[in-house]
Amino acid sequence: MYERNAPHEANGFGVVFSARTMSRLRRSDPETHARIVRASVTVSDMELRHPRATLRYGGFDFSSISRQTLLTILQEQAASAGAVLHFGHHAAPGSLDDADVVVYADGANSAQRDARPERFGTTVRYGASPYMWLGTEAPFDAATFAFVATGHGHFAAHAYPYAEGLTTVVVETDPATWQASGMDRPADHARNPGGSDEASLERLSELFADHLGGHKLLGNRSRWATFRIVRNARWSEGNAVLLGDAAHTAHFTVGSGTKLAMEDAIALAAALDRDADPRAAFAAYERERRALVTRTQEWAEPSMRWWETFGRRLHMAPAQFGLHFMTRTSALTYEGLRRRFADRVDEAEEAYRTAGGTAARPGAAPGPAHGVAAPLLLGSVRLPNRLVEVVPEECDDPAAAVRAAGARGAGLVLLRGARTLPRPDVAVGSVLRPEPGGGGATARETTARTAPLFAEVACPAADAWGPAGDELTATVRALVARGCEGVLLTPDPTPSTDRAPDSRTDSAPGPAAGTRTEPGTGPGSRTGIAAGTRIDPGIAAETRTYPGIGSPADPVPARAAGTPTCPVGDPAARWHALLGHAERVRTETGAVVAVPVPDGWALDLPGSTGGDAWPTRIHLALVTGRIDLVVSAAPTVTRPAVPAAS
Repeated sequence: MYERNAPHEANGFGVVFSARTMSRLRRSDPETHARIVRASVTVSDMELRHPRATLRYGGFDFSSISRQTLLTILQEQAASAGAVLHFGHHAAPGSLDDADVVVYADGANSAQRDARPERFGTTVRYGASPYMWLGTEAPFDAATFAFVATGHGHFAAHAYPYAEGLTTVVVETDPATWQASGMDRPADHARNPGGSDEASLERLSELFADHLGGHKLLGNRSRWATFRIVRNARWSEGNAVLLGDAAHTAHFTVGSGTKLAMEDAIALAAALDRDADPRAAFAAYERERRALVTRTQEWAEPSMRWWETFGRRLHMAPAQFGLHFMTRTSALTYEGLRRRFADRVDEAEEAYRTAGGTAARPGAAPGPAHGVAAPLLLGSVRLPNRLVEVVPEECDDPAAAVRAAGARGAGLVLLRGARTLPRPDVAVGSVLRPEPGGGGATARETTARTAPLFAEVACPAADAWGPAGDELTATVRALVARGCEGVLLTPDPTPSTDRAPDSRTDSAPGPAAGTRTEPGTGPGSRTGIAAGTRIDPGIAAETRTYPGIGSPADPVPARAAGTPTCPVGDPAARWHALLGHAERVRTETGAVVAVPVPDGWALDLPGSTGGDAWPTRIHLALVTGRIDLVVSAAPTVTRPAVPAAS
């Protein structure tokens, strides 16, 4: 083993292991596992310190340990097993090519890998937010997330204890705040090339003083950095194999790189033990680990984006902010959230209902209401619920279509084109397609109205925080300036090859056609919304098949011409992509955002691969403020054929 550092030289403070990682280690190496457990502290709670409230979340289970203590244990265990350890020894790339097996475990900045990146198909990109690894002697008894506001913007700290009186702290902020605060300026790096950024340390200690209880933040070669996202098309080539951060990275907000490296090492050792041919062992190791690592990376991407933009959500009610944080990835289902901290979920849902003016209504029916049942004030129009139907421009009798939509329970009906109706019984607005390039008449010129005006905008399948998301947000901002209150985001209908951790390709069959069943009350129901949950009086739950959810042989119902389609391809992956764009547009432009949902969503049940059903996904998206309205297709009536005269 060649290590460039000295035996007792460790960068950083503590590392975290999940209960699952510790179980794998126990099965693989009981002695090392026992030593790590004795030197670790166990944490089971998370605490979120919003500027206006502190929220506690229980039901988690992980261990943390000093990085130096962990390295000492591993060094001693390796030596006792017969390994020859070389410290303070930098192995030059290519210097070990004559070995039977060479394991490159030299981190995200792997010099061994980068010397010949074409061997592994290496790609590296960077996150947006600056962060810094620190420590403190301040006492913490939970994994704590603290948010502070400054005159320049917001800072956040991730803190978790790893030994008696010792805590790891990661401070993060957005680039604009970092620059405005002056912490982007190089301090004493020239005079202190191997030390910490002492100026930032002092400033951050002041900013987080209320959370540190009189203690200071501590550095250990602590400098601002941006996260490196490393992927490799191949984890091995010839006699060389990648392990840990050299092979892959996942943002620290979903777990530590040390955890993934330990799990990699366990799998690689087992594969080499089973197969005398190193190349065959490498292939088996990669087959076992790649799917698990990919899932972690898929969770890490939205988590990283959440932390890069957390300051844009601090205006939310603390309980809703907390639920938004807990659902930043699809790792936890609604059922899992309720099982772990039902009171926190209740608080978030109550905050959502309060914002809509429906909290504690006298005579309200018992049971939790679904998010679509909450009213919404849209300009001067108060919508009774969050359901929208769209009447196509080709409709010959829009007045009748509006009446039918109101009878089905729609809270808002949008007419395509610039049309008005005399005194409808349901809120009616217009939806227009903006011309390419932003030209065309303004909203006020196209229709004389007091009703809401929406613009339909195509939503790209690309990352909401990349160039495509920038362009979409700029487009909506311009539409708002021209008089649009809201946007209808229509997903790109091109099937996506993206995958989400909870993706489903099949669905449990619904009731027989024509059956009226309330979500969550049917035999064997597992919608994730409790039995008895109310959608809303008058909102019909049409029993239909779901495009992109049922099997390819399932019939797909006809849709009214011009009705927006829900995400196709992998529905869960496309839904998460759509929500990312919707939330960004909603937060940055102030527009009310409506998104299409699958036909028959109210009767959907979880698929065999798990994950939340559509009623639950939609409920969470509304409660956490990612969307405002949902658009469901108007049922299409097929007239029976008239028998031919005999």
